[in-house]
Amino acid sequence: MSDTLNRLNKLSGYAGLFAKIVMMLLIIAVIGGCVLLALTFADPDLIIDNVPEATSIGYAQATALNIITGAAVLFPIMYFINRFFMNIHKSNVVFTYTNVRDLRTVALLIVVLAVVMTVVVSLTTYFLLNAEDIVVGFSPLTMLLTAFIVYVLSLIFSHGADLQRESDETL
Repeated sequence: MSDTLNRLNKLSGYAGLFAKIVMMLLIIAVIGGCVLLALTFADPDLIIDNVPEATSIGYAQATALNIITGAAVLFPIMYFINRFFMNIHKSNVVFTYTNVRDLRTVALLIVVLAVVMTVVVSLTTYFLLNAEDIVVGFSPLTMLLTAFIVYVLSLIFSHGADLQRESDETL
C-alpha cells in the first residue's frame, strides 16, 4: 500500500469517527429541542423570566422547532458521510460505486436540507415571532452550492470507479 493510501485510510477512519460524534450530538440536539418545546407548553416560566411572555414563548418555540428540524435533516447527511469514509477506511479502495451513491445521496440531502430549513425558518419566524417580513437566518444558496460541489465530486468518483473497474478487468 502506498504512503498516500495509508494516510487516506487513517484520515478516513478519523473522519468516520468525527461523523459518528456529530451524529451523537445531533441526537442530543433533537432531544434538547423536544424538551425545550415541551417546556414551552408545560410551564413557560421555567424557560424565560423577565421577558414579555408572547415574545419569549414564540422565540423558544421557534428555536426548538428550528433545532429539531435542522438536526433531523442533518442526521442522514452525516450518516452517509460516515458510511462514505468508513467504506474507504475498511476496503482501502476509494473509487467504488457505493461511494458514488453515498456522495449523490449526500448532495440530494443537502438540497433537501436547504429547502426544508428555508421553509421551517421562514414559517417559524412569521407565525411564532409575529414578524411582518419572512427572514431566513442562513444562506440556502451556500447549501445549494455545496450540494452542487458534492454532486460534481460524485461524478469524478464515478469516472474513477469506471477506470478502476477497467483496470481490474485488464489485470
